Amino acid sequence: MTARGLLTPEHLYTLPVVSGCALDGEARRVAYACTIPDESANAYRGSIRVYDLDANRTTVLTRGNARDLSPAWSADGSRILFLSDRSGSLQLWAIDLGGGEAYALPSFDGHVTDFAVSPDRRLIAAVVVSAQGKRDVDARGWRRIARQRYRADGIGYNDSLPQLWLIDLVDGSSRALTDASGFVAAPAWSSDGAWLAYAAEKGDEADGIALHELWIAPVHGQGGPRKLLSLRGAVQTPAWSADGERIAFLGNDDPRGAYGLLNQRLFAVAPDVGEPICLTPNEEWTCADLTVSDTAAAGAPFAPRFTPDGSIAVLGTQSGATRVFVVGADLRIRTATPSAMSVSMFAPGRAGSFVCCAATASVPPELYEVSASGALRRLTTETKAWCEAAGVREPARLSVETAQGTIDAWHLACDAPAPRPCILQIHGGPHFAYGESFFFEFQLLAARGYDVLYCNPRGSQGYGEAFSSAIIGKWGGPALADCIASLDALVIQGATDERRVGVAGGSYGGYLTAWTIAHSKRFAAAVAMRSATNLESLWGTSEVGRFLNIEMGGSPAQISEIYRRNSPLTYAAEVTTPLLLIHGERDYRCPIEQAEQFFTALVQQGKQVELMRFTEADHGLSRTGPPRQRVARLHAIVDWFDRHLA
Repeated sequence: MTARGLLTPEHLYTLPVVSGCALDGEARRVAYACTIPDESANAYRGSIRVYDLDANRTTVLTRGNARDLSPAWSADGSRILFLSDRSGSLQLWAIDLGGGEAYALPSFDGHVTDFAVSPDRRLIAAVVVSAQGKRDVDARGWRRIARQRYRADGIGYNDSLPQLWLIDLVDGSSRALTDASGFVAAPAWSSDGAWLAYAAEKGDEADGIALHELWIAPVHGQGGPRKLLSLRGAVQTPAWSADGERIAFLGNDDPRGAYGLLNQRLFAVAPDVGEPICLTPNEEWTCADLTVSDTAAAGAPFAPRFTPDGSIAVLGTQSGATRVFVVGADLRIRTATPSAMSVSMFAPGRAGSFVCCAATASVPPELYEVSASGALRRLTTETKAWCEAAGVREPARLSVETAQGTIDAWHLACDAPAPRPCILQIHGGPHFAYGESFFFEFQLLAARGYDVLYCNPRGSQGYGEAFSSAIIGKWGGPALADCIASLDALVIQGATDERRVGVAGGSYGGYLTAWTIAHSKRFAAAVAMRSATNLESLWGTSEVGRFLNIEMGGSPAQISEIYRRNSPLTYAAEVTTPLLLIHGERDYRCPIEQAEQFFTALVQQGKQVELMRFTEADHGLSRTGPPRQRVARLHAIVDWFDRHLA
C-alpha cells in the first residue's frame, strides 16, 4: 500500500486497534492494549503497552500469540494486571514493569469478563462465567429453559450466569460473593476497600441486557449483598466517590430506556439511603457511547469517573460524537473533549486534564490528552503509518434540510470526477448514531471509486428523545424520508450520478435497506446485513425480541397489523433492486431466519437476490468477527457494487 486509493479488504489485517485507558496513581503513565488481526490464525492478537506522558515514550510489555486486553495498575505502579486468552480462555494475568514474562493469577473454571482491583491492590473483584453449565449440557444433551433470554449474541447459551468473585492476590484464595440466581456486572470498589457496588438483576425475568438493580456487598464484614435500589429502565456501571458518600451510575427509570429509545441519565445515590438523584434530567444527549464504528474494541458500557474536585465525568453521545461531559457539584455541565472526535474510554488526569481513547472520522482509535483549557495532544501513533499508506480520506459534514427539520450527514468523496456513484450507508440500532468515528468499510468503498453518504435520520440517538422516539410504530417511513433527503442534497450539488446509487446497512440498517428497496426504485444495488425483515418472528426468536413491545407499541398478539405493516417482508413483491443478504449463522440478535425468509420470498418471485451465510459469525461480524470472515464480507460488498454500479 504505497499510494492513495490502493486500500483493499486485506489491509484490515494490518490495522491496529487501540483500546483501554488506565492511568497510574500519579497520572504519569497510561496503560492500554493494541490489538491486530492475525490472518493465519483467524484470530486477534493484543499486546499491553504503556505510554509515559512525561517522556513521550511507549513501552511494549507483552507480545506473542495471545489476546491481551483491559490493563489495570497495581497500587505501587510496579506491575499491570490484565485479561488474556493465552491459557485458552480469558483469565487474569500480570506483568512486572521491571522486566520478565507475564504470569498467571488465580484462574477460574470458565472465563473472566470484567474485573476491578481494590484500592490497596490486594483484592480483585472478577465477573466470572463458569464452564460447568456448558459441560452439564454437553453431558446430558439437552437444555430445559425457564428464563426468557436464554442465549446472548456473541456469548452463546446462558448455561451459567456471570457471578462476582473475590481473589486475594497475597494468599491466592478466591471466594464467590454472589449466588447463581441472576446476572451481575460492573463491580466497583469503595475508596476504603470495604464495599463493592455492582449492577445486577435476580429472578426469572432477568434478561442480562438491561440490568435494573444496584447492589452493594461488604467485603470483610458480616452480612451479605443487599439491593440498594432498582429502576424500571436500566442500571449500569456504578462508581464510588473518594469519600464513599456517593455512588454514581448510569440508568433510566422508564421501561423505554432499557434499549436506547430514551436517554441514559447520570444518577447519584448515598449508599445508606438508596434514593437516587438524577443529575442530567433535562439533557438532550444520552449518557452512553452510541457513535458506531467498525474499528472500535468491543466492550461493556463505560462507567462514570469522579474527578479530584468531586465532579463526575461521563461519556455522552451528542450530535454525532461521543464526548466527555463533566457534571459539577453545582450541577453545571461542561464538555471536556472536542466535538470532532468520539471518545470510547477516558481517565481524569493531572490539573483538570483527561486522557482519552478516541477516534475521528479519519483516524482510528488512539490515545489523547485534553487539558483543562481544551488543548488537544495526541499521545500514541499506533495507526499513523497505516493511515498515511492507506490514503485515508476526511468526510465533509453536511446539514441536510428535511421536511421535519435539519439532520446531520457525512459525505466521504472518492477521487473520481462528478457525478460519481454513491453508496448510502444506514446505521443500526435503531437508536445509535453515525458521526466522528472511523469506518474501514467506508474508506475501502471510497478507495474503490464510490462516494459514501451516511446520516443520522430520525430514530438516531444524540438529538433528544423526541428525535429518537420519532419512529415508534413506524420504523421505516420517517427514517427513509431523511435518508432520501440526504441523497437528494448530493444530487442537487451535482456530486452524485443518480443512475449509480447503492444502499447498504447492518442490523436496523439492514432492516431499513430492505425497507428502502421495497419502497423506492432509486437504487441500483443493495446489501442488507444481519437484517430484520419480519418483525413478528423477530419478536419470538431474537435474544432481545421483547424490545419490539416498546418499539412497536405492543406485542404481535396485540397489534399484529402494525408488525406486518412495519416488516419489509410484507412488501417483498415490490423489490426490483438486486440484493445481497449477508448474515451470520450464530446471530442471536437478528437470527438468520430473518434473512432466510426475505431470501425465500424474493427467490420465489423471481427477484435478483443472493444470500451469503457465515457459519461462525454472530451479530458482530463486521466489528469483532473472525478476521478472515470480515475480509470475505468486505470483498462481497465491493464485488456486489462493482457488478451492479459499474
